[in-house]
Amino acid sequence: MIIPGDRDERWAFYDDVARSCLSSRGDRRRLYQTMRNYYMYGSDGTSQSPARFNKIYPHLDQLTSFLYSQETTRFATSIGVSVSDLEFKKLAPINRGINDEWNMSNMDITFGSALLWSLVYSSTFIKMFWNGRSINPRVVDPHNFGVLREDQPMLSEQEACVHSYYITRSQLERELRNHPRRNDILSQIIAGPKDRSANVSPLDRIVTSASSPMVVGNLDFDLALISRYMPKVTEPLIEMQELYVWNDRNDDYQVITMADPYVVVYDRPLEELFLKAELPFVQVCPIPAYDYFWGFSEVERLVPTQELLNARWEELRHMMAKQARPPKSFTGFSGITDEIAMAFDSPDGQVNTDMPGAKVEEYSPAIPDDLFKDVDRIEQMFADISGINNVMEGKGEAGVRSSGHASQLARLGSSRVKKRAMIVEDSLEKVATLMLQIKQKYDKRRYKEDGENGVQFIAEQFTTDYVVKVDAHSNSPIFVEDQTQIAFELLKAGAITKRRLLELVTVPMRDQLLYDLETEIEPAAKAAHEEEMKLKVAEIQAKSQPRR
Repeated sequence: MIIPGDRDERWAFYDDVARSCLSSRGDRRRLYQTMRNYYMYGSDGTSQSPARFNKIYPHLDQLTSFLYSQETTRFATSIGVSVSDLEFKKLAPINRGINDEWNMSNMDITFGSALLWSLVYSSTFIKMFWNGRSINPRVVDPHNFGVLREDQPMLSEQEACVHSYYITRSQLERELRNHPRRNDILSQIIAGPKDRSANVSPLDRIVTSASSPMVVGNLDFDLALISRYMPKVTEPLIEMQELYVWNDRNDDYQVITMADPYVVVYDRPLEELFLKAELPFVQVCPIPAYDYFWGFSEVERLVPTQELLNARWEELRHMMAKQARPPKSFTGFSGITDEIAMAFDSPDGQVNTDMPGAKVEEYSPAIPDDLFKDVDRIEQMFADISGINNVMEGKGEAGVRSSGHASQLARLGSSRVKKRAMIVEDSLEKVATLMLQIKQKYDKRRYKEDGENGVQFIAEQFTTDYVVKVDAHSNSPIFVEDQTQIAFELLKAGAITKRRLLELVTVPMRDQLLYDLETEIEPAAKAAHEEEMKLKVAEIQAKSQPRR
């Protein structure tokens, strides 16, 4: 984009771009609210009470466990073919640094949260920045993010995007203490209540009438004591927006920080804050769409099945209630009072009457033998929608004859989940690559090359021609068993060392095991081998000497 040079035109241009990026925010927020309610309560949360059995919540919990495992995820750096062979000595310490940063920065937990809510909303974002000591990740909800073109599926293809967030007035005053326009900015900003995550205020759902100044409609106010898990902030907050606009003049993004209502606070190149031409956001979208930036929501696909399950449970509940307290007809009684009806419905209840032929008939519904068969089939629909079969869930399967047969069925039946796990893996690799780029720019800690004569270096001295990959698809437990088997086969074939085996498989205390291997096991094996060779040489020499 060509950003105007005049200040007033420039700021008006920023205002227009930011509004364009957030044009669909209101519509998307209402959708996100509904998806959140279905995930947490199994109903839309407005016209319905919480579901008696919310199948969506445990189903997504299971699905995310197949797509991502924070305990086993490991990374390995892949360098370009034109890079010098000397860089290979730096690979091992660089990989250890990335994996340590992944855990120490809580990026493993942050990514897990982003993945879960991306299945609810369709997309979430991870924002990274350097806090002076380490990488600091944050989950950004999609309703607080906007892009210029929603028909472009890739964030890297966007000419502009905006991130909206909230801070207190005191925090803004502290950040502006050295700003030359501090008083002017503070006099124009507006502080107000925070929009709570994807939750829309109940007042947002009032239906107003254009022909009357009176507000009419229904207020979403739940009298039940159910936690809505909505943060309550009484301190007035200021809405801030970070606008990222591609600047053709310097081949970099221009970052504009604005305070409500679109008051420009900072205007600077991205290179001064982060990395040149690299957005600090990574989109997590497990079900992408080629023509829609936000992708598809997994919860939205499960909603019709959950509604069917809700209806069936209500029908069963109604039937069981009629079975427990069946309808009755009273014949021959002069009058039925509440006391008489209660006596017939109470244990040891007695009713005396002098009317001849008086009787009570019950109309109890017939309970089918396979009462819950339909419910079980509906619950199985959830697994069918997401591509999860019985073997993957740990359930038995008809015709399975051995553990090998079961493993083969799980491997073949997990193809749909594997396909989605590979999409999640792309987001993981983008996050890890960005982490290493941040470390190269800001981190000054020293690493040591492999080998006895390895020299020390910092991340900045490592090549820039690389991509950080998920090592052996370790992000998904579906792949773990296969990769472990391959690792042991490679060891038997002599293609890898014992050290590489420990690095490939998931074992506890890996660093301690590697240290023991280098300092105790391998030296002891080497000494035993040398002693064995000495004995063989001595035996050969003794046999070769002539007898006297």
